[in-house]
Amino acid sequence: MDLQLMAALSNADAIAANEGEVRAVLRHHLAPYGLTSQTDGLGSLIFTKETADPQFSVMIYGHMDEVGYMVRTITPEGLLRLMVVGGVKPAASHWQNVRITTAAGHKLPGMVIRDDTLPAFDQVLCDVGANNADDVAALGIAIGDMVTFATEFHAYAPDGVFGGKALDDRLGCYVGAQLLAELVDEKLPFTLHFAATSSEEVGIRGAKTATQLIKPDLAFIVDVATFQNPRERGEVNQRQVGKGPILTHFDRTLAPNRHLQQFVKETATAAEIPLQLDMFNGGGTDGGEAHKVGSGIPTVVTILPCRYGHCAQSLAHTRDVDQMVALYAAMCRQLSAKLVAEAHTF
Repeated sequence: MDLQLMAALSNADAIAANEGEVRAVLRHHLAPYGLTSQTDGLGSLIFTKETADPQFSVMIYGHMDEVGYMVRTITPEGLLRLMVVGGVKPAASHWQNVRITTAAGHKLPGMVIRDDTLPAFDQVLCDVGANNADDVAALGIAIGDMVTFATEFHAYAPDGVFGGKALDDRLGCYVGAQLLAELVDEKLPFTLHFAATSSEEVGIRGAKTATQLIKPDLAFIVDVATFQNPRERGEVNQRQVGKGPILTHFDRTLAPNRHLQQFVKETATAAEIPLQLDMFNGGGTDGGEAHKVGSGIPTVVTILPCRYGHCAQSLAHTRDVDQMVALYAAMCRQLSAKLVAEAHTF
Protein backbone atom coordinates (compact mmCIF):
# COMPACT_ATOMS: atom_id res chain seq x y z
CA MET A 1 0.00 0.00 0.00
CA ASP A 2 1.19 3.52 -0.82
CA LEU A 3 1.05 5.02 2.66
CA GLN A 4 2.38 8.34 1.42
CA LEU A 5 -0.64 8.78 -0.85
CA MET A 6 -2.99 7.58 1.88
CA ALA A 7 -1.51 10.05 4.36
CA ALA A 8 -1.90 12.91 1.90
CA LEU A 9 -5.54 12.00 1.31
CA SER A 10 -6.32 11.56 5.01
CA ASN A 11 -4.58 14.75 6.11
CA ALA A 12 -6.31 16.87 3.47
CA ASP A 13 -9.20 18.93 4.83
CA ALA A 14 -12.45 18.73 2.86
CA ILE A 15 -16.03 19.04 4.04
CA ALA A 16 -18.90 19.01 1.55
CA ALA A 17 -18.50 21.48 -1.32
CA ASN A 18 -15.04 22.48 -0.04
CA GLU A 19 -13.00 19.58 -1.39
CA GLY A 20 -10.23 21.39 -3.24
CA GLU A 21 -7.43 19.89 -1.14
CA VAL A 22 -8.46 16.35 -2.04
CA ARG A 23 -8.82 17.23 -5.71
CA ALA A 24 -5.28 18.62 -5.61
CA VAL A 25 -3.88 15.41 -4.08
CA LEU A 26 -5.60 13.23 -6.67
CA ARG A 27 -4.60 15.43 -9.60
CA HIS A 28 -0.98 15.42 -8.46
CA HIS A 29 -0.90 11.66 -7.98
CA LEU A 30 -2.54 10.80 -11.30
CA ALA A 31 -0.84 13.49 -13.40
CA PRO A 32 1.88 11.15 -14.76
CA TYR A 33 -0.61 8.68 -16.23
CA GLY A 34 -2.06 10.73 -19.08
CA LEU A 35 -5.68 10.33 -18.02
CA THR A 36 -8.36 12.80 -18.99
CA SER A 37 -10.30 14.50 -16.22
CA GLN A 38 -13.29 16.76 -15.75
CA THR A 39 -15.49 18.09 -12.98
CA ASP A 40 -19.23 18.25 -12.62
CA GLY A 41 -21.08 21.33 -11.41
CA LEU A 42 -20.72 20.38 -7.73
CA GLY A 43 -16.98 19.72 -7.79
CA SER A 44 -16.86 15.96 -8.26
CA LEU A 45 -13.64 15.08 -10.08
CA ILE A 46 -13.84 12.35 -12.72
CA PHE A 47 -10.75 10.70 -14.20
CA THR A 48 -11.11 8.63 -17.35
CA LYS A 49 -9.03 5.86 -18.91
CA GLU A 50 -10.01 5.91 -22.56
CA THR A 51 -10.00 2.92 -24.88
CA ALA A 52 -9.91 2.83 -28.66
CA ASP A 53 -13.21 1.06 -29.31
CA PRO A 54 -15.22 0.92 -26.08
CA GLN A 55 -18.13 -1.49 -25.88
CA PHE A 56 -19.46 0.05 -22.64
CA SER A 57 -18.40 2.27 -19.74
CA VAL A 58 -17.90 1.65 -16.03
CA MET A 59 -17.52 4.11 -13.17
CA ILE A 60 -15.89 3.54 -9.77
CA TYR A 61 -16.98 5.92 -6.99
CA GLY A 62 -15.31 7.18 -3.81
CA HIS A 63 -16.41 10.37 -2.07
CA MET A 64 -14.01 13.17 -1.15
CA ASP A 65 -15.87 14.92 1.65
CA GLU A 66 -15.46 14.16 5.34
CA VAL A 67 -17.69 14.93 8.30
CA GLY A 68 -16.78 18.14 10.08
CA TYR A 69 -18.04 21.60 10.91
CA MET A 70 -18.53 25.12 9.61
CA VAL A 71 -18.21 28.38 11.53
CA ARG A 72 -21.78 29.59 12.10
CA THR A 73 -21.32 32.57 14.42
CA ILE A 74 -18.63 34.19 16.58
CA THR A 75 -19.51 35.01 20.19
CA PRO A 76 -18.46 38.23 21.99
CA GLU A 77 -16.18 36.05 24.14
CA GLY A 78 -14.26 34.88 21.07
CA LEU A 79 -15.71 31.38 20.76
CA LEU A 80 -16.82 29.95 17.43
CA ARG A 81 -20.27 28.44 17.26
CA LEU A 82 -20.13 25.58 14.81
CA MET A 83 -22.64 23.91 12.54
CA VAL A 84 -22.14 20.19 12.06
CA VAL A 85 -21.60 19.23 8.40
CA GLY A 86 -22.32 15.54 7.95
CA GLY A 87 -23.07 13.07 10.70
CA VAL A 88 -20.42 13.86 13.32
CA LYS A 89 -21.20 11.67 16.33
CA PRO A 90 -22.18 13.83 19.33
CA ALA A 91 -19.50 12.29 21.55
CA ALA A 92 -16.85 13.24 18.98
CA SER A 93 -17.44 16.94 19.65
CA HIS A 94 -16.06 16.80 23.19
CA TRP A 95 -12.55 18.26 23.64
CA GLN A 96 -11.06 17.27 20.29
CA ASN A 97 -8.32 19.08 18.41
CA VAL A 98 -9.61 20.67 15.23
CA ARG A 99 -8.24 22.77 12.39
CA ILE A 100 -9.87 25.88 10.95
CA THR A 101 -9.22 26.66 7.29
CA THR A 102 -9.79 30.32 6.52
CA ALA A 103 -10.99 31.70 3.20
CA ALA A 104 -7.37 32.68 2.51
CA GLY A 105 -6.27 29.08 3.08
CA HIS A 106 -4.56 29.65 6.43
CA LYS A 107 -4.68 26.78 8.93
CA LEU A 108 -5.41 27.59 12.58
CA PRO A 109 -5.65 25.20 15.56
CA GLY A 110 -8.64 25.01 17.84
CA MET A 111 -10.44 22.74 20.26
CA VAL A 112 -14.03 21.70 19.74
CA ILE A 113 -16.21 21.53 22.86
CA ARG A 114 -19.82 20.56 23.32
CA ASP A 115 -22.25 21.98 25.88
CA ASP A 116 -25.16 19.55 26.09
CA THR A 117 -27.08 21.94 28.40
CA LEU A 118 -27.65 24.33 25.50
CA PRO A 119 -30.24 23.95 22.73
CA ALA A 120 -29.03 21.52 20.07
CA PHE A 121 -28.43 24.33 17.57
CA ASP A 122 -25.93 26.02 19.92
CA GLN A 123 -24.19 23.05 21.53
CA VAL A 124 -20.98 22.81 19.50
CA LEU A 125 -18.32 25.46 20.13
CA CYS A 126 -14.68 25.91 19.17
CA ASP A 127 -12.02 27.63 21.25
CA VAL A 128 -9.12 29.10 19.27
CA GLY A 129 -7.52 30.82 22.26
CA ALA A 130 -9.17 34.18 21.61
CA ASN A 131 -10.63 36.40 24.34
CA ASN A 132 -13.10 38.34 22.23
CA ALA A 133 -14.56 38.63 18.74
CA ASP A 134 -11.89 41.13 17.68
CA ASP A 135 -9.21 38.55 18.44
CA VAL A 136 -11.01 36.09 16.19
CA ALA A 137 -11.31 38.63 13.38
CA ALA A 138 -7.59 39.37 13.65
CA LEU A 139 -6.89 35.70 13.00
CA GLY A 140 -8.79 35.91 9.72
CA ILE A 141 -11.56 33.55 10.84
CA ALA A 142 -14.98 34.28 9.38
CA ILE A 143 -18.44 32.79 9.23
CA GLY A 144 -18.52 29.90 6.76
CA ASP A 145 -14.95 28.76 7.34
CA MET A 146 -14.30 25.02 7.30
CA VAL A 147 -13.44 23.21 10.54
CA THR A 148 -12.11 19.65 10.49
CA PHE A 149 -10.58 17.26 12.96
CA ALA A 150 -6.82 17.75 13.24
CA THR A 151 -5.81 14.09 13.55
CA GLU A 152 -2.65 13.31 11.58
CA PHE A 153 -2.34 10.05 9.67
CA HIS A 154 -0.23 7.52 11.56
CA ALA A 155 0.67 3.84 11.81
CA TYR A 156 -0.18 1.68 14.80
CA ALA A 157 2.20 -0.84 16.35
CA PRO A 158 0.49 -3.94 14.89
CA ASP A 159 1.79 -4.44 11.37
CA GLY A 160 -0.53 -3.00 8.72
CA VAL A 161 -2.88 -1.08 11.02
CA PHE A 162 -3.13 2.66 10.42
CA GLY A 163 -5.30 5.50 11.63
CA GLY A 164 -6.34 8.96 10.57
CA LYS A 165 -9.24 11.25 9.99
CA ALA A 166 -11.49 11.16 6.93
CA LEU A 167 -10.88 7.52 6.06
CA ASP A 168 -14.57 7.79 5.17
CA ASP A 169 -14.09 8.01 2.28
CA ARG A 170 -10.51 8.82 1.40
CA LEU A 171 -10.05 5.05 1.36
CA GLY A 172 -12.44 4.91 -1.57
CA CYS A 173 -10.52 7.72 -3.27
CA TYR A 174 -7.30 5.78 -2.73
CA VAL A 175 -8.75 2.62 -4.28
CA GLY A 176 -10.00 4.48 -7.34
CA ALA A 177 -6.70 6.27 -7.89
CA GLN A 178 -4.58 3.15 -7.44
CA LEU A 179 -6.85 1.13 -9.70
CA LEU A 180 -6.37 3.60 -12.55
CA ALA A 181 -2.62 3.64 -11.97
CA GLU A 182 -2.47 -0.16 -12.12
CA LEU A 183 -4.59 -0.51 -15.25
CA VAL A 184 -3.41 2.53 -17.20
CA ASP A 185 -1.39 0.52 -19.74
CA GLU A 186 -3.79 -2.42 -20.07
CA LYS A 187 -6.16 -2.84 -23.00
CA LEU A 188 -9.72 -3.02 -21.74
CA PRO A 189 -12.90 -3.37 -23.81
CA PHE A 190 -14.55 -0.47 -21.98
CA THR A 191 -14.01 3.09 -20.81
CA LEU A 192 -13.09 3.21 -17.13
CA HIS A 193 -14.00 6.23 -15.02
CA PHE A 194 -13.15 7.02 -11.41
CA ALA A 195 -15.42 9.60 -9.79
CA ALA A 196 -14.11 11.29 -6.65
CA THR A 197 -17.49 12.62 -5.64
CA SER A 198 -18.57 15.71 -3.75
CA SER A 199 -20.96 16.07 -0.84
CA GLU A 200 -21.83 12.46 -0.05
CA GLU A 201 -22.04 13.12 3.69
CA VAL A 202 -24.78 15.72 3.30
CA GLY A 203 -27.14 13.86 1.01
CA ILE A 204 -25.26 11.86 -1.65
CA ARG A 205 -25.24 14.85 -3.98
CA GLY A 206 -22.13 14.55 -6.13
CA ALA A 207 -22.80 10.95 -7.10
CA LYS A 208 -26.00 12.04 -8.79
CA THR A 209 -24.46 14.83 -10.83
CA ALA A 210 -21.32 12.86 -11.73
CA THR A 211 -23.46 9.97 -12.94
CA GLN A 212 -25.67 12.30 -14.95
CA LEU A 213 -22.53 13.68 -16.59
CA ILE A 214 -20.87 10.35 -17.46
CA LYS A 215 -23.89 8.03 -17.83
CA PRO A 216 -21.95 4.80 -17.18
CA ASP A 217 -23.41 1.40 -17.95
CA LEU A 218 -22.34 0.00 -14.57
CA ALA A 219 -21.60 1.67 -11.23
CA PHE A 220 -19.27 0.28 -8.56
CA ILE A 221 -19.15 2.05 -5.20
CA VAL A 222 -16.23 1.95 -2.73
CA ASP A 223 -17.03 3.26 0.75
CA VAL A 224 -16.29 2.33 4.37
CA ALA A 225 -18.29 0.98 7.31
CA THR A 226 -17.84 0.32 11.01
CA PHE A 227 -19.51 -2.12 13.37
CA GLN A 228 -21.27 -0.44 16.29
CA ASN A 229 -19.50 -2.58 18.91
CA PRO A 230 -15.73 -2.76 18.21
CA ARG A 231 -15.36 -5.53 20.80
CA GLU A 232 -17.58 -7.90 18.82
CA ARG A 233 -15.38 -10.19 16.73
CA GLY A 234 -17.84 -13.04 16.08
CA GLU A 235 -19.82 -13.94 12.97
CA VAL A 236 -22.38 -11.21 13.62
CA ASN A 237 -19.68 -8.64 12.81
CA GLN A 238 -19.03 -8.76 9.06
CA ARG A 239 -17.09 -5.49 9.16
CA GLN A 240 -13.92 -6.70 10.83
CA VAL A 241 -10.66 -4.89 10.17
CA GLY A 242 -8.09 -7.19 8.60
CA LYS A 243 -10.63 -9.75 7.38
CA GLY A 244 -10.99 -8.48 3.82
CA PRO A 245 -13.29 -6.25 1.75
CA ILE A 246 -17.05 -6.28 2.30
CA LEU A 247 -19.85 -6.83 -0.22
CA THR A 248 -23.15 -5.31 0.84
CA HIS A 249 -26.53 -6.80 0.00
CA PHE A 250 -28.80 -3.95 1.12
CA ASP A 251 -28.84 -0.50 2.67
CA ARG A 252 -31.43 2.21 3.20
CA THR A 253 -30.78 3.76 -0.22
CA LEU A 254 -30.04 0.79 -2.47
CA ALA A 255 -30.80 -2.87 -3.09
CA PRO A 256 -27.79 -3.70 -5.31
CA ASN A 257 -27.97 -5.42 -8.68
CA ARG A 258 -27.90 -9.17 -8.09
CA HIS A 259 -25.90 -9.96 -11.24
CA LEU A 260 -23.16 -7.60 -10.11
CA GLN A 261 -23.22 -9.02 -6.60
CA GLN A 262 -22.64 -12.49 -8.00
CA PHE A 263 -19.88 -11.17 -10.24
CA VAL A 264 -18.09 -9.67 -7.24
CA LYS A 265 -18.38 -12.94 -5.31
CA GLU A 266 -17.14 -15.10 -8.18
CA THR A 267 -14.23 -12.78 -8.91
CA ALA A 268 -13.18 -12.68 -5.27
CA THR A 269 -13.31 -16.47 -5.05
CA ALA A 270 -11.25 -16.94 -8.21
CA ALA A 271 -8.67 -14.41 -7.01
CA GLU A 272 -8.59 -15.96 -3.52
CA ILE A 273 -9.58 -12.65 -1.93
CA PRO A 274 -11.58 -12.98 1.31
CA LEU A 275 -14.96 -11.29 1.16
CA GLN A 276 -17.09 -10.33 4.14
CA LEU A 277 -20.84 -10.31 3.39
CA ASP A 278 -23.02 -7.73 5.08
CA MET A 279 -26.09 -5.53 4.85
CA PHE A 280 -27.21 -2.33 6.57
CA ASN A 281 -30.49 -1.40 8.22
CA GLY A 282 -29.75 2.28 7.68
CA GLY A 283 -27.19 4.47 6.04
CA GLY A 284 -26.32 4.75 2.39
CA THR A 285 -23.57 5.40 -0.12
CA ASP A 286 -23.04 7.07 -3.48
CA GLY A 287 -24.91 4.11 -4.92
CA GLY A 288 -28.14 5.49 -3.48
CA GLU A 289 -28.21 8.23 -6.11
CA ALA A 290 -26.07 6.71 -8.86
CA HIS A 291 -28.45 3.81 -9.48
CA LYS A 292 -31.45 6.12 -10.03
CA VAL A 293 -29.97 8.21 -12.84
CA GLY A 294 -31.67 7.95 -16.22
CA SER A 295 -33.68 4.77 -16.57
CA GLY A 296 -31.58 3.10 -13.86
CA ILE A 297 -27.94 1.97 -13.67
CA PRO A 298 -26.95 -1.46 -12.31
CA THR A 299 -24.99 -0.70 -9.16
CA VAL A 300 -23.12 -2.64 -6.50
CA VAL A 301 -21.48 -1.46 -3.27
CA THR A 302 -18.19 -2.67 -1.83
CA ILE A 303 -16.98 -1.56 1.59
CA LEU A 304 -13.69 -1.30 3.44
CA PRO A 305 -13.95 -2.15 7.14
CA CYS A 306 -12.90 0.40 9.74
CA ARG A 307 -13.13 0.76 13.48
CA TYR A 308 -14.79 3.98 14.62
CA GLY A 309 -16.41 6.38 12.21
CA HIS A 310 -17.71 9.93 11.88
CA CYS A 311 -15.33 11.00 14.62
CA ALA A 312 -11.76 12.27 15.06
CA GLN A 313 -10.15 9.15 13.62
CA SER A 314 -10.74 5.68 12.24
CA LEU A 315 -8.56 2.56 12.15
CA ALA A 316 -8.06 0.41 9.04
CA HIS A 317 -5.69 -2.24 7.68
CA THR A 318 -3.41 -2.10 4.66
CA ARG A 319 -4.24 -5.71 3.75
CA ASP A 320 -7.93 -4.91 3.32
CA VAL A 321 -7.12 -1.93 1.12
CA ASP A 322 -4.65 -3.84 -1.04
CA GLN A 323 -7.19 -6.65 -1.42
CA MET A 324 -9.86 -4.17 -2.51
CA VAL A 325 -7.57 -2.75 -5.21
CA ALA A 326 -6.73 -6.30 -6.31
CA LEU A 327 -10.42 -7.23 -6.39
CA TYR A 328 -11.28 -4.29 -8.63
CA ALA A 329 -8.33 -4.94 -10.91
CA ALA A 330 -9.48 -8.55 -11.28
CA MET A 331 -13.06 -7.45 -11.98
CA CYS A 332 -11.96 -4.94 -14.60
CA ARG A 333 -10.02 -7.67 -16.38
CA GLN A 334 -13.13 -9.87 -16.42
CA LEU A 335 -15.83 -7.32 -17.28
CA SER A 336 -17.58 -8.01 -20.57
CA ALA A 337 -20.44 -6.77 -22.70
CA LYS A 338 -22.20 -10.03 -21.82
CA LEU A 339 -22.16 -9.15 -18.11
CA VAL A 340 -23.43 -5.65 -18.86
CA ALA A 341 -26.32 -7.12 -20.83
CA GLU A 342 -27.11 -9.57 -18.04
CA ALA A 343 -27.06 -6.79 -15.44
CA HIS A 344 -29.62 -4.90 -17.52
CA THR A 345 -31.85 -7.95 -18.09
CA PHE A 346 -34.78 -8.71 -15.76
